[in-house]
Amino acid sequence: MKVCPITYEPCEGKYSLRGLKKLSRSLTGLEDIPYSASDQIFEAAARAPKMSLQGVQPKLSAVFSTLDRQFQLVDTDGRFILKPQNPQYSHLPENEDLSMRMAAVAGIEVPLHGMIYSKDGSLTYFIQRFDRVGKKKIAVEDFSQLLGLSRETKYDSSMEKVARVIEQYCTFPVVEKIKLFRLTLVNFLIGNEDMHYGIRPMTRIRRHDE
Repeated sequence: MKVCPITYEPCEGKYSLRGLKKLSRSLTGLEDIPYSASDQIFEAAARAPKMSLQGVQPKLSAVFSTLDRQFQLVDTDGRFILKPQNPQYSHLPENEDLSMRMAAVAGIEVPLHGMIYSKDGSLTYFIQRFDRVGKKKIAVEDFSQLLGLSRETKYDSSMEKVARVIEQYCTFPVVEKIKLFRLTLVNFLIGNEDMHYGIRPMTRIRRHDE
């Protein structure tokens, strides 16, 4: 008996039926990523100049094809982010997936995510992008932008300043402050030391002219 890496349920094959249905209602099977972990790291390095996402962790942009039953790497219009095993930090995908599950249990809204097998048997983490609907890009402003911080100064702030930003820009500031507290608590519990201000308020941001 195996454990589904998408739902953590016991399953006969690689994935549970409920895990497959999370990706597509009509899905009955899932092909391995046709790259090994080392291949994915190589591809991530080669495609990095085309990626709009920051961070030192190797990552790939992908779409999911229900017809082909697999994730496919793309340079543009990706709907998912893939993160392979990293030789510098063992079990990094498993750690990230578990952290997201803990966040969901704590009541934090998280995107569709899970782990899938690569051709060498290793697990790769996947997460759906919240700033994409089909091929349409959704404009997003995070706390770094609202605070006027740059990539170099995105850690130079405080939770008090974030709370003031919520008061100034969010449609429902009380709701957002509860979410901020919950998010802060979860990050403390899981030992997340990379909690910079490149996160976004969850409810609608008021325009300056409203």
